[in-house]
Amino acid sequence: MFALGLLNVYEAFRFGLVASDSTLPFGTAAVISVIEALDRFLIAIVLLYFSFGVYSLFIHPEQPGETLAIPQWLQVKQIGQLKQVVAEVIIVILFVLFLRIALQMFQVPDADFTWLELGALIAIPLCTVLLGLALRLVQLHPKKQSD
Repeated sequence: MFALGLLNVYEAFRFGLVASDSTLPFGTAAVISVIEALDRFLIAIVLLYFSFGVYSLFIHPEQPGETLAIPQWLQVKQIGQLKQVVAEVIIVILFVLFLRIALQMFQVPDADFTWLELGALIAIPLCTVLLGLALRLVQLHPKKQSD
């Protein structure tokens, strides 16, 4: 995923430096490519966090943070913490996905949208908000309250 993200960044530079002959305004393809790269980098970070969390919880449970120089944010102590962080990042990924789809839909001037396209455009943020509210209500791993 990191390699695919870097490929998207390369494409963004290529689109930004060379004027394309398409009907898109100059720079729009570069912006969409950067958003795709951000989405892929976020997915790669989630996969790394999840894999290390599973490793530290189930495969090597005796505090790998003490034997390895691991940052505090990467240390997973409970399965609820792992679920909570992965679910929070999935919400961010869904927001980035909505942003990319919205940019792609509105880049074409005088476009006639079908009801299916408008429904998809409305469904993604609605589902993201509902997922965020459900995650807030469940609180798999409550955060410490600061005074």
